[in-house]
Amino acid sequence: MDFNLKNTAIYQAVRLSRNFVFQTAKPLMILFFVLAAICLGLISYAVWQQQQSQYNWDKTLAAGILFLAAGIVFGHLKTFLNTCLKKPKLSFSLADFLKEAVSSTAPPEVLTTDKSLSLTDVQDFNLAGFLDFESAQIFLRAFDYAKKAGMTEPTADLLLYCLLTSNNPKINFVFGRSGLDFSGLIKGLKDKFFDIKQKPVKPSGNFQSVLLPSANAAQNGQRATISPGDLLVGLAYVNEGFEKFLTENDFTKGDIANLLNWFSGRQELSDFRKRFWEKENLLKRGSLGRDFASGYTIMLDRYARDIRQVIKKTGEQEIIGHKKEIEQTERILERQELNNVLLVGEPKVGSELVVRAVAQKAFFGKSAAAINYKRFLEFDLTALVAGLGSQEEVVATLETCFSEVANAGNIILVVNYFENFVQEQAKPGAINITGILSRFLSFSSFQIIAAASYGGLHRIIEKNSLLLNLFEKVEVAEISAPEALVSLENAVPFFEKKHKRFIGYKALREIIKLSSRYLGQLPFPEKALRLLDEAMVFLSRHTKDKTLLPVHVQRIVSEKTQIPVGEAEAQEKQKLLNLEELIHQRLINQEEAVEELASALRRARAEVNIKAGPIGSFLFLGPTGVGKTETAKALAAIYFSSEERMIRLDMSEFQNIEDVKRFIGSETEPGLLTTPVKDRPFSLVLLDELEKAHANVLNLFLQVLDEGWLTDGLGRRIDFKNTIIIATSNAGAEMIRQTIQEGKNEQTLKKELLEYVLKQGIFRPEFINRFDALVVFKPLTKENLLDIAKLQLTKLAKGLADKGIKFEFTRDLREKIVELSYSPQFGAREMKRVLQDKLENVLAKAILSGQLKRGSKVEVNPIDFQLIIR
Repeated sequence: MDFNLKNTAIYQAVRLSRNFVFQTAKPLMILFFVLAAICLGLISYAVWQQQQSQYNWDKTLAAGILFLAAGIVFGHLKTFLNTCLKKPKLSFSLADFLKEAVSSTAPPEVLTTDKSLSLTDVQDFNLAGFLDFESAQIFLRAFDYAKKAGMTEPTADLLLYCLLTSNNPKINFVFGRSGLDFSGLIKGLKDKFFDIKQKPVKPSGNFQSVLLPSANAAQNGQRATISPGDLLVGLAYVNEGFEKFLTENDFTKGDIANLLNWFSGRQELSDFRKRFWEKENLLKRGSLGRDFASGYTIMLDRYARDIRQVIKKTGEQEIIGHKKEIEQTERILERQELNNVLLVGEPKVGSELVVRAVAQKAFFGKSAAAINYKRFLEFDLTALVAGLGSQEEVVATLETCFSEVANAGNIILVVNYFENFVQEQAKPGAINITGILSRFLSFSSFQIIAAASYGGLHRIIEKNSLLLNLFEKVEVAEISAPEALVSLENAVPFFEKKHKRFIGYKALREIIKLSSRYLGQLPFPEKALRLLDEAMVFLSRHTKDKTLLPVHVQRIVSEKTQIPVGEAEAQEKQKLLNLEELIHQRLINQEEAVEELASALRRARAEVNIKAGPIGSFLFLGPTGVGKTETAKALAAIYFSSEERMIRLDMSEFQNIEDVKRFIGSETEPGLLTTPVKDRPFSLVLLDELEKAHANVLNLFLQVLDEGWLTDGLGRRIDFKNTIIIATSNAGAEMIRQTIQEGKNEQTLKKELLEYVLKQGIFRPEFINRFDALVVFKPLTKENLLDIAKLQLTKLAKGLADKGIKFEFTRDLREKIVELSYSPQFGAREMKRVLQDKLENVLAKAILSGQLKRGSKVEVNPIDFQLIIR
């Protein structure tokens, strides 16, 4: 396949557009229309002044008609250029070309990644014919520059320069929103090729290599021709200099595509609103005929909001995501029987958007015939109950409202927080409508869309199977992160107008990233929209900056979660690089275990091996009192900045199959694991004595460790991706001691311990393999215990120093403490009790009695633990 721009209809359009007639068509059209209007004005003025006989109006009228005709002619020329010449009919579609290109050359991914792919591999196609008018202009400019510079054809760099200097609104939008150094990039390209002191550098590479990835970008954007924006995407694939520029500025090809789609969406909406004659714009003015054709709803209208009125004010809006839920809802409403919908999802997940989408399609006549032009009324039951005096009045009013719905035949009732109105013991401001509603639900003319949460479904609605069977359930899922980004983009004009600040694309991208990672309590897009709102309030009230940047978003998230982000990511890297040293400030011995833990955590955070699970997951095996729990505490304090961010569970409390409900929660009680993780998603989860838990409890962790999420007892998805999971076990403790005494090395110890654990059936292979690392803790020696005693005594001395008391201790005291606390079975666990009994109790009495006071110096006799006060 060759590239022959001159042999295309679009080339002829570009040439004709340079013709004087076409270049002046628009200004001449305006001029002649203005002259025609002036002539009409003169005639009207003469008639008004009753000077017809004195004024030679016939010549003026003739001139006006001539001017009007000339204006129409030039207007048609302009229209002919824009609608016919600039958009020539293609002999085949871009999709057909790409299909042929793929089948005759390489896999699809080659179209965007293989820079060596040649157009000659696809025969009998002239891809130049797929260029749109603006792209063809850019190519012609590039050829003109190349000719002046003595090149046989333009390079990809020259094409990029012509693209950037074309003053194209798409390109300007991409660089304006991205914050990229637009002028710097242009200057670099200009200096490279247009240095007047030197001849242009001989081009390298083939400019045509940009066309296939550009065509693929156009196809992905569902465009029939290659636009300048598609050329920009293509250049990002084949131009190494431009690709490097994007990488250095933390920008990707996907970001360019997102910005182009954002621009296209805004442009399409703007163009649509200008076309007032379109059906959707005309329908905004409403139609009384369809309403009069149905029954009156006088009582219902007092307590219901007509969603059509909202649509009339706002017009047709793009609904992001929920395509599956919208289609399911339409199919159910279209039925003759069982045509009531129960939307189930977490609050703010998008149930109201599903209703809006169906109502909008019905309003504009784009849904099924059985749904089109029906009224969607949002019934405010809370206002009804609050506005009436007695229960009898409420019941009578409900009967009337429901009767109006059934008799009208063109109403779909919408009830939010449905669970609040169908429970036996209704909350204040609510009522149990089950009995009344059930009678009407059997009528095909009575239709309702009810929305409830998963908790409400499981706690209340499922208990009434007769009521539930009258509905068809539709589960509303959270939209994806890319869809949430589009929702943010659509909200940008509102926030920019409200706060008088500019919102950069990178800030939106940061909002999606951080809200996804740190704000797990709310679904998309709600959490992203709230974060954008908070960031804009902060920007407008507390800074003088005019543009919302990622650093502003990072600060808001840090304040909301008490988790350092942004700049703290550099701190996190330093913590990971020095993790062994930081842990050993609190932990004695276990060098191999700590090194393995740190290495596995670094691999996980650097995403050397991409996985969907938690930040890191580790199984600690070793005897009691050797530092397994202390290591977890140290890691929580170092990585999460506080031991308070550790969720600790004693797995010996979950030995029965019934304990699964306690673990993940139920209708009546929160989950002991799921609820804390939902409330504190950025935390360390410590599972003590894991081997004692029931097998069904352990099975829950197969998905947690593999996928990073777990469904709780209420059907909610709990995210574990920001947690570190550490499980401890004493399994094989005696074997570890024996292996150490035999002098076997670390690798042999781990291998034999793993074989022992699997042989004994303590853990299954698929369970152990889910952990990032199996970490073995060795028994402590007496020398290790002396170091631990020093660590504990130093900690005690620091506490006394805060009270102005200097505490000094000797090696003899450390040895005595180790002597009293040493146990091969319990490690250092007894040391804490010895310190409490022999030291802390004595010191506390001395402080309270006044023996020890600010300025005192104290030692402890290692023989009888008597205080020596100076």
